[in-house]
Amino acid sequence: MPTPLDRAMQSRNAFLGFATIVTAVAAWSIWGGDLFPAQADPTGDPSMWADSELKRWLEVRGDIRLMTTI
Repeated sequence: MPTPLDRAMQSRNAFLGFATIVTAVAAWSIWGGDLFPAQADPTGDPSMWADSELKRWLEVRGDIRLMTTI
């Protein structure tokens, strides 16, 4: 016959198991997705882009020789 202590330990194990699952799901949702999603490419007339937009676009494109002229 289970004692009150046995019943308390069984419910604590169920609670700890549930808490572990909730913690794992929270950690996966935080670290599993993009924490810092990539910015979209600039649109419109390139002559109207800011220097930071132009540099980012050139870095993504991989055209290093053009980046030195900016």
